[in-house]
Amino acid sequence: MAIERVNVGTLANDGTGDDLRQAFVKVNNNFDELNAKVTGQATATNLGAGTGIFYSKEDGVLGLKSLVAGTNIQITNDADTITISNEGSIVLQGSTGVGAMTGPNRTLVVQGGNNISTTALHNTITVDIDGEGLVVNDTSPQLGGNLNGGNFNATNFSIITANEFNGALTGTVDGINITNLYNQLSNVLGFDYGQITVNATNALDFLVSQSTLSYGTVVSPASIDSDFGGI
Repeated sequence: MAIERVNVGTLANDGTGDDLRQAFVKVNNNFDELNAKVTGQATATNLGAGTGIFYSKEDGVLGLKSLVAGTNIQITNDADTITISNEGSIVLQGSTGVGAMTGPNRTLVVQGGNNISTTALHNTITVDIDGEGLVVNDTSPQLGGNLNGGNFNATNFSIITANEFNGALTGTVDGINITNLYNQLSNVLGFDYGQITVNATNALDFLVSQSTLSYGTVVSPASIDSDFGGI
């Protein structure tokens, strides 16, 4: 509706203007029209660095975003309060098992142990394992596959137990220099007898087999009768 003007006539009391009632009818109509067009001037803004809840204002109506609960989050409200709370359960799952931390106001701590250190930066937790000394700390280490020594030496062993030994055996075994024994037998009359496999059924046979005997020379042989079994 357009604003209506009150007709006041040309001159005072000339009878050409609106009568008193008609004049106030127009006045009331004009007030109703203005009241319908004037909207509230209230404004809204989001404060702080968080996600704002104000969305828009249209025809005097403020539009606000809704709060939606996510996983393990609960939202409750009363007349003047909105409460956002955790439902009280955080489950941690890894390759070695599952752990759970229940209850409100809990703090999760990732703590290192022997040869393990932890650091945290922003939203990342880093777990470092120091490989030095891991074998020393393990009193019963066991391999799951073949061990490759990378052409390095294995030293300071007390007792080595094996099902089979492959490769050239050199040095001293149980106080007997295997290298010298092999060289002496190989150099007799220039023959190469290859490697000797001792078949000892008791400790005495083994000691006799490892003893150094002199059979003299071809011209003057010693009178010794020995049975070394098969070579």
